Amino acid sequence: MENDRRVEDDLAAIAEARAAIVERSRTPRWYFAIVGVLVTLLALTVGFGTGTWWYLPAMLVVIVGEGIVIGSHRAVTGTSVPGSAWPAWLWVWAMVFAAVPVLAAAALHFTEAPGWTIVLVAASGGIAAGTGSAILNRRWEASRLTP
Repeated sequence: MENDRRVEDDLAAIAEARAAIVERSRTPRWYFAIVGVLVTLLALTVGFGTGTWWYLPAMLVVIVGEGIVIGSHRAVTGTSVPGSAWPAWLWVWAMVFAAVPVLAAAALHFTEAPGWTIVLVAASGGIAAGTGSAILNRRWEASRLTP
């Protein structure tokens, strides 16, 4: 009986440590809003900028912006989880949220669709990317709590 109680205490300590690690590495809410804005900017850049003089500088701004956001996340949490630790389903969904609005904007650009459709796709894609990444992150954090 004494041994069973000790095992339960040890398991409880492990569960508390896991929860503390997940809490410490939790992504701040502002991160998801900025990801949504960056996906919107990327889709707008591809939709309106392809073939123009400002396309490459705008792409550079989006890429540098994402680097700044990732660096800020690391500075705020004091840690980060490398992409190699992400499960495959998280990678797939992350790519869907990033790629679909950008590819749709590119398709609209090359089919010479009206500009408002590109804006609509970019805005809805940014909202979906920000909201979707927040939901995915919560699901992944919950999966990290259970052994």
